[in-house]
Formats: sequence, C-alpha cells, structure tokens
Amino acid sequence: MDRSYQFYYFVPLVTVWFMIIYVTLALWPQIVQKKANGNCFWHFGLLLKLASLFICIYFLSYSQGAFEKIFSLWPLSKGFELNGSVYEWWFRWKLDRYVVFHGMLFAFIYLTFQKRQVLSEGKGELLFPSKVSNVLLFISVVSFLTYSIWASSCKNKTECNEMHPSVSVVQILAFILIRNIPGYARSVYSSFFAWFGRISLELFICQYHIWLAADTKGILVLVPGNPMLNIIISTFIFVCAAHEISQITNDLAQIVVPKDNVVLLKRLLCVGGFFSGLLFLSAVEEQSRH
Repeated sequence: MDRSYQFYYFVPLVTVWFMIIYVTLALWPQIVQKKANGNCFWHFGLLLKLASLFICIYFLSYSQGAFEKIFSLWPLSKGFELNGSVYEWWFRWKLDRYVVFHGMLFAFIYLTFQKRQVLSEGKGELLFPSKVSNVLLFISVVSFLTYSIWASSCKNKTECNEMHPSVSVVQILAFILIRNIPGYARSVYSSFFAWFGRISLELFICQYHIWLAADTKGILVLVPGNPMLNIIISTFIFVCAAHEISQITNDLAQIVVPKDNVVLLKRLLCVGGFFSGLLFLSAVEEQSRH
C-alpha cells in the first residue's frame, strides 16, 4: 500500500507494549506462580519490577528528546518514523502510556485476591461481600459518569490530552467493577460484539483502505448520490474483507509459529533474515538517494 508502518499507529503500539510486558516479566528474577505461591517475598519482587516499569514510562513521557533519540536509531526508525519524524509515534505512545502498567497491576491484584479467596466468582454471586459490593458499585457509577461528563465537556484538547493518561484509569476501573461485581452481569456477554472483537485489529487496519479514502481524509463512494446505501455496501465489504484477512492471519500464524521449538527457531531465523535483508536494501536505497 506504500504506507509506513507508523501510518497504522495502533499496530506498532500493540507490538511495543507486548514486548515491554514480555521483557518486564522475563528479566531476572523471573517470578512464576509456583515461586509466588511458596513465598510472599516474590510478590514484592514483582511489585518492584512494576515500579521500575512505571519510572521508565514516566521518564520517557517527560523527556521527548530521549524518546526521539531512542526511536530515531536505525533500524527502529524504519518502524516508527512518519514523514521523517517520530513525533507522531511519541504522541500516540504518550496518550495511553499508563494503560498497560495499570493492566499488569490489576492482574497482580486480581491473582492475589483470588489466592486469598477474597473473591466470590460463582455464577450469580456478588464479587465481594454485599456491603462492599454496593459501595464499590455506587462509587464506580459516580466515577464513570463524572469522567464521561468531564471528557465530553473538554474544550482544550491539549490540556485534556495531558490529563487523560492519569485519569483514564478511573473510567476503566469503574467499568470493570460495574461489569464484574454483579454476578448476573459477568456471567453473560454479547456474541455479536465478541465476534467483532476477534477481528478488531483487522478492522482497524482495513478502515484506511476500504471504509475511508484519501489517507482517512475522505470516504469511499461506491454509490454516488445515496449516502445510506453507500455506507451499507461499503461497510459490508469492509467487515467481510477484515474477517477474511483475520482468517488468513491465523492460518499464517500456525505456519510461522509452529508448536515444535526447533522448527520455530529455524523459521524465526528465516523471518529475521528476510526482514534484515529488507532493512539492508532500504538503507542502500536511502544512501543512493543522498
């Protein structure tokens, strides 16, 4: 499509955060469930890792120069530059910089509560004792509404973007509690939205080329003069294409990432060699231009 990787900013965003989670947990000391169950000391080790991750995120978010130097290095620049600059990547990364940290922290708290049998996860049961559940539900509903009103009445986009990373956790946590505290609510889900969730990444990428046009600055027109019919047809094509791409991606993943570790290592080396070759050719082309 002749577009840079950063053009689809959500894809590198997900990739980078996945790698950050992996590296954070893989670094010494590696804390697995067996160790954690045997000695609570390992809980402090994991919290120390999370604290270190938070400090790194905080430092990079307030040091644009350091951030740009890191991601302007070759070959990272090939994946994160847009129109010769990594500013767009810095802005996108900064906007939701604490979300993954909060997710890891909540996962730790959930597993700790589960181990100490604080939660009641039976079908139809309240997640916490009745009084605690009612108080948390009330606080969650008030917090959710307050944040929604604040966000919808935001007049200065720059100031709201600055506040968003720190306060968005309020609405996320409120929604999680509202969804999971009542037993009847957490025991059901929407099959319709679950189906769309399985192809969400493909939907995000395909919208740039099927639903929208002119690099997202226009709308694809298949039926001139009839906007309603046009959006129905283009949406149908859009969703079908995203579903097929998702199926192809899943099939390719089974081939590229087999269960056998030896075969996996060989294929990863081949893929690494292929992309290294592409990077080398790209570097040669840039040199020839200059």
